[in-house]
Amino acid sequence: MPQAAAPDVLGAPPSAAPAARLADELAVPARSPVHQLQAELLQLTVPEHIVPEDLYPGWFRLAFPIASSALLWAAIIWGASRFA
Repeated sequence: MPQAAAPDVLGAPPSAAPAARLADELAVPARSPVHQLQAELLQLTVPEHIVPEDLYPGWFRLAFPIASSALLWAAIIWGASRFA
């Protein structure tokens, strides 16, 4: 018994459908109102000039991890000595 494929939405036999092809770098994208609207909305979301955020000073970025690590190790050692 041969396998029969279902017709597409328009009722055409499946063999009449064009074969899918991969897009290459030379393919021109299709222009549509949706794509145009999306491009216009994207322009509204991009800031005109990017202001760099202020960073913490270098001494703080170096001292804070060291001091917090020393404080945590002191708490661990103190806690371990209390329960030993």
